[in-house]
Amino acid sequence: MTLELTLLTQRVERLERQNQYLKRIAVATGLTLGALLLMAAEVKPRTIEAEKIILLDSHGRPRATIGTPEFAGVAIDTKPDEPVIWLSDENGTDRATLSTDGLRLNNAHAKPLVELRGDVIPGRSGLSFYSSDGKISWSAP
Repeated sequence: MTLELTLLTQRVERLERQNQYLKRIAVATGLTLGALLLMAAEVKPRTIEAEKIILLDSHGRPRATIGTPEFAGVAIDTKPDEPVIWLSDENGTDRATLSTDGLRLNNAHAKPLVELRGDVIPGRSGLSFYSSDGKISWSAP
């Protein structure tokens, strides 16, 4: 009977060591997960501030520019601090310009094709189509 009691005692001691080991692993895992959740809760949204953003194509040519004319370049009929998006072709020609007061589409020679303007007359917008030489062929109002 003493042999059985000794074996049983050894087995209980081994189980208690395993139990302590598993408890330590569970506590460590819980603390790690808690720390990760706390760190994730503290993350603030990232903000990018810039005077000008330029997107380049695979050859390093500017294809889209976001900025104001004061920092990004000259824009016709645009105030210096007005936000503008320019889309350019592979030759660097501005093909589309979006600003707070309108949208302008150009041909490959930088001549206007279509222009949609806001508040031409207070409370009214305007639409113009241009001929290939850059002159207005139809406009409303």
